[in-house]
Formats: sequence, structure tokens, C-alpha cells
Amino acid sequence: MAFKERTEPIILSKLRILNKRLELSDEEKRYLSYLDKGYKGELQFDAMAETLTSSCLTLNELLLEVERTTFQIDTLIIFSSALYLFEIKTNQGDYLYKPDGLTSLTTGVTIKNPLDQLNRTKLLFKKLLNQLGHNFKIQGSVVFVNPEFTLYNAQPDLPFIFPTQIKRLHENLNNQPGTISTNHYKLATKLASLHQIESYHNKLPTFHYDELKKGITCLVCESFEVEATHKYLECNVCGSKELIESAVMRTVKEFRLISPDTAITTSAIQEFCVVIKDGKRIRRILAKHLRIDGSRKWTKYR
Repeated sequence: MAFKERTEPIILSKLRILNKRLELSDEEKRYLSYLDKGYKGELQFDAMAETLTSSCLTLNELLLEVERTTFQIDTLIIFSSALYLFEIKTNQGDYLYKPDGLTSLTTGVTIKNPLDQLNRTKLLFKKLLNQLGHNFKIQGSVVFVNPEFTLYNAQPDLPFIFPTQIKRLHENLNNQPGTISTNHYKLATKLASLHQIESYHNKLPTFHYDELKKGITCLVCESFEVEATHKYLECNVCGSKELIESAVMRTVKEFRLISPDTAITTSAIQEFCVVIKDGKRIRRILAKHLRIDGSRKWTKYR
């Protein structure tokens, strides 16, 4: 198990919700797809890292800051003799490597050279380590996880790991010598505590609450065509069932993510859920999972 697990980025969770309840622009949908593919690629790399048997600590998804500059580490693995940071890429198709970027052989579009991002991350991470009083050796690699990716003209000494080399990477990481110490655990704990939940660079589409489509969506197919029975929320499209309590609390989470400044009250959740007509039922569910403040407004999870 990783020392710090990966969770779905908040910006991705919010965009998923808005995509159901709002008409996103083509650009916003592309951004959603980009984030989704990136997250799935990171989970793919996590599956490999989870099987490591060497003495190490794995920290996934670190958003850190040094000298008022934020930077992200997709995966950091702490070994006895060095820290390995990995930049995960999910590019698909055939590309030509040039120092100023990677050019698609299909579209001709050039994207940024991932080495620039890797070198920036290593530089900022080194500064942060120095501030924390550590002087570990840092190794960095860009890992391309998509098996349908090919990069031409890349020199073999570049810190690139291609899909066919991931198995070999796993073997190399498993052969790292030494045993992690208390000092390594202290560093891992400190880095996890410095992780920022959300970057201010991630901006949602501009929308008004009244524009959002209200209702509980099906857990399986995300249809709004659902009905509430005595115990279950039943989907009229795919036929799946979900406990009413679970469906309501799932929708409360969506409500909180996209409208964080709005108080969670019985009436607000009943209006947002639509299909639950009984306010007392909503109140009982909220009372079971949330706590109430002095002004009688539901504002905080237990």
C-alpha cells in the first residue's frame, strides 16, 4: 500500500459533475477528457508500483510549493539511497522527438517537451528538500504508459521510460539496495502534510447554480431517469438499483463540490435531489451522516 494514496483530482470530480448537469463547451469537454485520461494513466502506473517488494515508500499525487511556486509530482518513490520521481504521460500515437517538443506524425501538432516539466520539477523539489534539511539524491523519469505510443528520434540516454520498458523499470526498482530508515519516514510524512488539495490554477467553467440540472443520477449510467421507492433509487434506463440513503449522500457530495459556499440544509438538498419528495426522509439521512451547527444549517461532515 502506498504511503500516500492517489485520489481523483478535485477539478476532475467537479468537471464530471458539471458535465452531467451543464452543457460544457467543446474545449471544456476536451479538458475533461484530458484529465480523465491522465488520471487513468496514473492509476495504471500505481498498479505497477503497488507490486514493488523492495524497501521503499510511495507517495502519489503531490502538489507542493516552494518559494511561492507550485509544482506537481505524479509519483515519488523513496528508497534508501535515492528519491525517484516519475512524470506519467498517456500520449497516444506516433511522435517525433525534438528538443523543443514532441510532434505528432498524424496531426503535425507539437506539444511541450516533457523533459522541461521534469527538469523544473526536479529543480523545485531539490529546493524544497534543502529547505527541509535533506540532501537526498534525486532521480527523475518520464514514463509513457500508453502501449499505443511511439516516439521516434529519441536518444537512448534520455530519461524516458516507454511502455515496453515498464517491466524492466519494475525489476530495477525492486533491486534497489538498502532499507528505508526513520529519516525517510519523517520526510514522507512531512511531504504528505505539505500536499495542497487543489491548485488555484484549476478553474471551473463559469456557471450559475440555477443553470444546473437538478436531480439524482443513476450510479451506473448517470441517467436522470430514476424513481425513488420505499428503499431504493431505481433507474428506468438500465434497471440498476441503489439504496436511497447512498444515492442521497452521493448527491450531497456533488452539491458540496460544485457549490461549496451554499449551506447544506434539508430544503436545499431536497431541491437538488428533486425525486425525494419527503423532507423528513432527507432530514433523517442528513442527521445520520452530517452534524449540525448552532444556526441549524448542515455545514460539516462528521
